[in-house]
Amino acid sequence: MMDNRTYYITDIPHYDPQMGYEIIKAATYQETGIIRLLSGHEAFHVINYQDVKKILMDKTCLRSPSNEIGGPSVLPTLTPKELLLNLDFPDHTRVKQFVARDYSRSGLKWLEPVITRLVQGYAEKMALKKQPDLFTDLLDHVTADTNCTLLGLPLEDKHYFRTLNHIVQVADPNDVEDLVHRFELLYGYVMEHVQDKRHHSKDGLIARFVQNRENCQPPLNDAELTAILLGSVLGGDQNTLTVMTKIIYGLLYMPGIWRQLHDEPTLVPAMVEEMLRLTNLGSTSTFPRIVTQDIQLDTGVIPTGAAIHADVFLANRDPAVYYDPLLINPYRENNQHLQFGYGMHHCMGQELARLEINTVITLLTRQYPQMRLRHDNLNDQPWCEGIVLRRPYALPVII
Repeated sequence: MMDNRTYYITDIPHYDPQMGYEIIKAATYQETGIIRLLSGHEAFHVINYQDVKKILMDKTCLRSPSNEIGGPSVLPTLTPKELLLNLDFPDHTRVKQFVARDYSRSGLKWLEPVITRLVQGYAEKMALKKQPDLFTDLLDHVTADTNCTLLGLPLEDKHYFRTLNHIVQVADPNDVEDLVHRFELLYGYVMEHVQDKRHHSKDGLIARFVQNRENCQPPLNDAELTAILLGSVLGGDQNTLTVMTKIIYGLLYMPGIWRQLHDEPTLVPAMVEEMLRLTNLGSTSTFPRIVTQDIQLDTGVIPTGAAIHADVFLANRDPAVYYDPLLINPYRENNQHLQFGYGMHHCMGQELARLEINTVITLLTRQYPQMRLRHDNLNDQPWCEGIVLRRPYALPVII
């Protein structure tokens, strides 16, 4: 059954974030702008799709200087320098190659039946409730259990490390002391797994990465392994959950589309890609870089030494690339969105996110074609507002 209604992403209440920067000079798709970051630094603001791609590909636009004391940042505190998001060439390439196979589409294929079983199990429990909540009864569990299975983390540790995950991803600038403390606890938790001081499954990626660390040249040290796995503990849990929750919230707001995905399950992957294009994790879409030599963009020249913010969120809405860019259209051709980054810093966990989101939506639309949101007034729906995490606190549904 085709849904002939037209849906725009801006029609969905609360879907778009309030971005975490101050506009000094508004950027356009023809001209670079200037913004003030959370750290107080000014940065060139680039939203043109082709220019953003060029910046993300350019090895002279460095991430590491932004993660130093006094550096331009969208975060209220520094993060470990070994994190992939903070590494530049050639260090980034060395580490990324070590994990590439395990996070590839083929490397993650074994998780699909695991995710299917999890969704089916939690869906059965949810269906028994008088007032089911799709977020708390299903989505929140599926991403956590999948990530634990992938990494080999004990399920009984979920409450401990996920509480820390949430605080770290919200990254509240009004309580930096607590944020740093929780980050240190989370870092220490992962480090203890790397150093075999905590129990974890020998079938998960933690054990595999530790065992294979010598395959990287030079071999990965404890700090590097901890940083790799910390990115997975955070991103494989909270990032995937955030994007999945918002996409499903958006789809449920469009009941005709939800029903269409039931009738045309082969459309799910294209719809997921279209929603990914239009969805932002939190109040930032990427992290600033420092330009180490003049870079010529279509929208202007960025001088050496300047901070630059390549805005993936707005680049994904460039009308020169996407006709009627705010229209939700799963039939777009060549939808090469930048949601997961581009070039060297493309997201390590993008195929994991795709696998989970596609599997969950396929199963839910198949089993509950009439599912709809229970809120009478979605404008009153409470949202968790964070820098790297922004999503509804709940998804009450009628199934």
